[in-house]
Amino acid sequence: MTLEQAFEESLSVISTGLFSKVKRAFAEPLPRDIRAIKSSLLANEDVSFAAKIDLGDTHDKIGGLMGILIITNLRVLYYYGPNKDNWTLDQIPVDTIESIEFSRSYTSSYLSVYGKSSIFHLNSDRHILMEKARDLINQMIYDKSQNSESSESESSASDNMAQAAEALKSLKELLDSGIITQEEFDTKKKQLLNL
Repeated sequence: MTLEQAFEESLSVISTGLFSKVKRAFAEPLPRDIRAIKSSLLANEDVSFAAKIDLGDTHDKIGGLMGILIITNLRVLYYYGPNKDNWTLDQIPVDTIESIEFSRSYTSSYLSVYGKSSIFHLNSDRHILMEKARDLINQMIYDKSQNSESSESESSASDNMAQAAEALKSLKELLDSGIITQEEFDTKKKQLLNL
């Protein structure tokens, strides 16, 4: 989905009514913010989520800054700043996300994303958005773990085949030198090849 579609989806959770219209106006990103974020996205990046969310207190940043959380297929980004001229883009690549924490009170939801070298602490009164962000990041972590497990099992299978081939080669040499019989060779071969 495009960045604009992701924002529109996030804005759609704000209900209708006078107070909600004001709230929606504050939640809508400015065109310059959208341009800045788009220029930071990679060509192969697909946006799954985008919403204005407060930056909570962190170790190296001042809390309470309004920013924009963007979740793509490659990374989690947070675009924030104290004023319109001084914005920063922080990111945590998917493969460096170690964990997330989520909690919810009556008035706010809190989401912390822990990367190997960065941490985002975010909060919002829009629970549905924070839950969606949590679910998307959890899915990314799960998918990453499944991919690493499947690549480990593939490399383990190829290692086993290489070991079996090496053992067969050694057995063949023993057979050729007359140390073992053809029957012993065939038995061991079946064991190695799991036949």
